[in-house]
Amino acid sequence: MAKIKFNQSFNVNRVVKRLVRTILALYVGGTIISVFGTVMENTSSPFYTGLSLIGWTVDASTNTITATSGSGVLAVVGIIAIAQIVTEFITW
Repeated sequence: MAKIKFNQSFNVNRVVKRLVRTILALYVGGTIISVFGTVMENTSSPFYTGLSLIGWTVDASTNTITATSGSGVLAVVGIIAIAQIVTEFITW
């Protein structure tokens, strides 16, 4: 079993860069998805399954996009980015 230890010589610049990139990516991604969602709301799409995966609500009977708040994709990006930042502070 691997031992996890605190990395006392972590690189502050790399941690700050990853944190800034994460915040920027989530902000820009959220803005893009919100704008596209606003434009596509109450329209029909043949890609309703894919749009459901990113967190939009789609009426399955008419394939009409009914709600565009939230994004599952951004949640996954955020979780992965936080895990990368945490791994800067530990060693295996």
